[in-house]
Amino acid sequence: VLNHVVGFWGWLLPDNLTSTEVGELGTLSERIKGGFGKVDQIMRVNALSYMYLATLAAPALARSGAAASGSGGGGQMIVVSSAAGKLGLPQVAPYSASKHALHGFFDSLRLEIVEKKLPITVTVCVLGNIDTEANRKNTEGSLKYAPERAPADETA
Repeated sequence: VLNHVVGFWGWLLPDNLTSTEVGELGTLSERIKGGFGKVDQIMRVNALSYMYLATLAAPALARSGAAASGSGGGGQMIVVSSAAGKLGLPQVAPYSASKHALHGFFDSLRLEIVEKKLPITVTVCVLGNIDTEANRKNTEGSLKYAPERAPADETA
């Protein structure tokens, strides 16, 4: 569905979204396996897809919110991000950059919506340090001061 919607502009997501996990990408260029095409892929999935969808959805959300304004309702945008979007972390620079982009875009969009008095709310959900295989592999020994990892099965 997402490829169909954003394909309207000739921009497509990769077929395998799981391939955009942090993987073996890091801060040093020699650690970036798969080249910067992999960085581009992470940015497309983790940031640009949200931006495109929000842009496409905003008019419909504003109309639905205006119709429900008497009931206190309105359109809602809910964005899932990461604590890596609030502070940089070693070994995961491309992932962290993609999440920083989400915060910048949606913080700005929220202010525009308020300024235009549109009946839309924007919520960015910031997930913490979740204990996944990719997290353990990619940050091994580098997160000395990070909060304890939350069990993945308790955070889903």
